[in-house]
Amino acid sequence: MKSGTLRKEDISLDGGIISFDQQFLFGLGMQLLNTLILFAGLSFLLFKPVREFMEKRSERIRLQIEQAKSEEQRVLEMKKEYENKLTNIKEESDAILREARKKAQEQESQIIEEARKEADSIKNRVLTDIEREKVKVKDEMKKEMVEIASLMAGKLIASSIDEQKHSELIDEVISQMGDVSWHN
Repeated sequence: MKSGTLRKEDISLDGGIISFDQQFLFGLGMQLLNTLILFAGLSFLLFKPVREFMEKRSERIRLQIEQAKSEEQRVLEMKKEYENKLTNIKEESDAILREARKKAQEQESQIIEEARKEADSIKNRVLTDIEREKVKVKDEMKKEMVEIASLMAGKLIASSIDEQKHSELIDEVISQMGDVSWHN
């Protein structure tokens, strides 16, 4: 083997490069056994813990996904509930506004009615006062008429005068009275 190439004569079953003798088979068996032991050992030491870790991780991920779905469902329910509340709030606010308008109209009607009653009351008091003043004025006029009549009688008696003098006396009294009109 002086050159770097293999020749057919170099590969033989009896002592060549690859020989299947007892020692080769024993070495091959030992390598297979070592590989199996190494695989079993690594499986026990590494694969099993890694598998358990991966299973736990998968379980955590599954739980987190379930939790996320649960939260999503809860959020959707809350959203629906809030939308319902918003709808109800709008309906309630409309009802409150309608009620407030109704109460305002009732108060307006009540205020107007009270104002009418007050106006009627004032009107009645004024009419009563006017009637009293009329009676008072009539009484005063009667008193004045009595005074004028007694004044006229006194003047008439004081001077017994003729018809012309009598007419002048009446005209004088009428002019002193002014423009008095008789109302009944």
